[in-house]
Amino acid sequence: MVEPRITSGLRDYLPEDMIPRQKVLDTIRKVFERFGFLPLDTPAIEQEEVLTGGDPNFKMSIFRTSVPNSPQEKLALRFDLTVPLARVVAQYPDRIKKPFKRYAVGPVWRGEKPQAGRYREFVQFDADTIGSSDMMADAEIIAIMYETMTALGIPNFFVRVNNRKVLNGLAEYAGFTPGKSSDVLRTIDKLDRQGWRAVEEELAMDEKFNQLGERTGGAALSSSQIEAIRAFLDLPSGEELLDEVEALMANSPIALEGTEELRQIQSHVRALGVPDDRWKIDLSVARGLGYYTGPVFETVLTDLLSIGSVFSGGRYDNLVNQFSNVSVPATGASVGVDRLFAAMEQLGLVERRTSVADVMVLNFDPSCRTKCQNIATILRRKGIKTEIYIGAAVTLKEQLSHAVRQDVPVVIILGSYEAEKEICKVKNLRTREQIEVPEADIVSTIDNILLR
Repeated sequence: MVEPRITSGLRDYLPEDMIPRQKVLDTIRKVFERFGFLPLDTPAIEQEEVLTGGDPNFKMSIFRTSVPNSPQEKLALRFDLTVPLARVVAQYPDRIKKPFKRYAVGPVWRGEKPQAGRYREFVQFDADTIGSSDMMADAEIIAIMYETMTALGIPNFFVRVNNRKVLNGLAEYAGFTPGKSSDVLRTIDKLDRQGWRAVEEELAMDEKFNQLGERTGGAALSSSQIEAIRAFLDLPSGEELLDEVEALMANSPIALEGTEELRQIQSHVRALGVPDDRWKIDLSVARGLGYYTGPVFETVLTDLLSIGSVFSGGRYDNLVNQFSNVSVPATGASVGVDRLFAAMEQLGLVERRTSVADVMVLNFDPSCRTKCQNIATILRRKGIKTEIYIGAAVTLKEQLSHAVRQDVPVVIILGSYEAEKEICKVKNLRTREQIEVPEADIVSTIDNILLR
């Protein structure tokens, strides 16, 4: 006998988890469609070189696979939904009309060490705009973040915004070599989780290299370079922040380009109705993936900062260039559905149900089985989610107890007495109220109960 167990880093979602999880997915989808984003789906398996960009030094741990009869064809499971999107845009230039606003939802796979809220298989829900360099596109992503969190009923969240161009100007401003930029940015990105002391120590740490000669940590910055970075990160937030950045980094054209883009985003975000207390420019936000070229954004839950970002992204104007000679600007963000759901569970925001049915027709009298099925069909065709009891319990009491355990709001009691009088007994299990209803009024009666 094979032991029934699940692989480390994966998770089963039983009905009581899937019902609220599906509600989360439906809510996100509705928000994205309100902004005019179109659905797109791509295969879970891609050519390995598509995912890695043909980079022999590709560092992300991905799941590789192959076809038994074609071992030379190297395949892998997608690690995000953005790279497949870039491939689609390049592959179908005549069918993808730009600007193209798309959303996609599906599982992705990464061979990372499992931890709280992070799995090896997880679902992402992305929204991206392809073919627009206008900062309004980035502002719309921030607005989608705000509207999504609000629609999910999350009371305390914050969207943090920065621009990689500003961060790319740190080398000129602080006086370190551009080759150290990725390590410096990776370290700065830890500021909100580890604090300045840990960041300072890592910036000063001697450079570490692996056997291939690749840097794996440490930036070996001087004390004056670290102090310059500290001065940059210590700039006070508020209306004057961008003025302060421009004064501090006046010798960096790329940084000034980034501050101008942030000014445009600031104006657009306010016009889109995002309250100032729900977002801010935060110079420590770097984002980890190397393909970001401009604005970056991430959403954190202020009641659960330890879980990290739950909705993040940025502008990636060069990604499509991996598959095409045509330059295509792009921006977008991704919801980490599993991490968000885990956070909502911890915050007590997940309402569990063990049934999706609004009504259960009890089936305890063999002479009324056809009538029960007729009533259920009438309700279903009117859009009311209705289940007929088909279990082993034969008594009214047993079936009623089952409906209570399944948390079904309403039951219909239909026996020979009710059939003879052409009525149904309708019991509201939330209020314990029971009434007799003519069969002709059953739909309107159920609708009224469910709307209360």
